[in-house]
Amino acid sequence: MSEVAGPSDLLLSPHEIPNIAHHIIKPMPCEWEGCSIILNSCYNLTQHTLRHCDRISSIEGQYHCRYLRCAGRVHATKDALKAHVDLSHLSRLDISCPIRDCEQGFSRASQLESHFEVNHKDLVARHVTRTFEQLVPTAPPVRRVITPPPPLPSQRELHCWHFAAPTISLPPRHKSRSPLVPVEPTSRKWSRLEVPDADDDNDNPVIPLDDLIHPMFPLRARKEIDLRVQRKSPGSLSENFQRLSCPQSMPHPLPRDDRVPRTIGFSIFTQKFEKLVEDGVVNGSGHA
Repeated sequence: MSEVAGPSDLLLSPHEIPNIAHHIIKPMPCEWEGCSIILNSCYNLTQHTLRHCDRISSIEGQYHCRYLRCAGRVHATKDALKAHVDLSHLSRLDISCPIRDCEQGFSRASQLESHFEVNHKDLVARHVTRTFEQLVPTAPPVRRVITPPPPLPSQRELHCWHFAAPTISLPPRHKSRSPLVPVEPTSRKWSRLEVPDADDDNDNPVIPLDDLIHPMFPLRARKEIDLRVQRKSPGSLSENFQRLSCPQSMPHPLPRDDRVPRTIGFSIFTQKFEKLVEDGVVNGSGHA
């Protein structure tokens, strides 16, 4: 969706050029006491400073100007304070020429009017938009006219594209390479292990290890122990889901609440406590 500038909304005349200059974009810090905001144009700085005057409260029936480097701070009414700020502070702001590539600044609006009429004669009384190429960008938003998108193509059937993976050809076999030798079966390799080596030296006697110590089991509990590990085959997917959906098994009978588990150092604490009771340091009857 494209956007184009709207109709002409500015008249470049000596009378209107100061108003356009107050809207051009440039950093304008607020000099009100305790305020660190930086505005983007002289016009927005003026409106921001006047709002400071509206929010100020009177001190013993008087309104004090909190503009930095102010000589006349005390005023009887809030309107008198606004007039003072407008005439003594805001009217002294530096006004820059709104024409691009012209970096001259002026302290009075009348000086800007004379400069524009003398140095920019080709632009006097010309109707332009805020997006005029010879005009410095301004802070107010530019009016836009939204144009509808172009119509869709009349062709109803879209092209069908078929994508195929490229074929990969193996590199040619080198002639110097020997043909593949069939791999000998594993059973033959294991059979060779049973054949004694020809270089074995029988001078070193074989020292048998002592018998391993068998675990001592009580006679009544002695039985053959099957040490073979049996791996249970995994069940089907449905059986696993059924096992997960079953509720947890509850111990029977249920454990009593008065069975308080003992900590690891409880037995040592009991011995120490009994020793203190024997020495008479503490009273073992349970009374303080």
